[in-house]
Amino acid sequence: MDPTTDTPSNQQSQKHTEYSFVRHLLFPFNGEEPLSTREGLRVIRGWILLFTPGVLLITLALSLVSHASLAKVFLLLLFALLFGCVMFGLMGWLTVSMSNRTARIFQAHRAKKATTARGGRYGS
Repeated sequence: MDPTTDTPSNQQSQKHTEYSFVRHLLFPFNGEEPLSTREGLRVIRGWILLFTPGVLLITLALSLVSHASLAKVFLLLLFALLFGCVMFGLMGWLTVSMSNRTARIFQAHRAKKATTARGGRYGS
């Protein structure tokens, strides 16, 4: 309780789970409830923005080491950008879909457990 007001302090009233920095970047949700479309797109965008620049940098470094022409470097970078966006976008989508599936199974299990705890189907 906060002595100046008769309410619990902010730290006690907020449910806050600590995640690692990488977990927070890749999947900042708890996984207990299915993600909305907007939250799913946020996760997919995070995967694309986190991993695709690495693919681009590696492609750029390898093309510069191989002394490729400027046009070839540009085409390789364009291909790497498209590859990275598609590949990591699909991986992000797979993560979201598996998380949503798990959340729905968890919710169904929790609902089934709640009905059996109340005395079965007819509440006896």
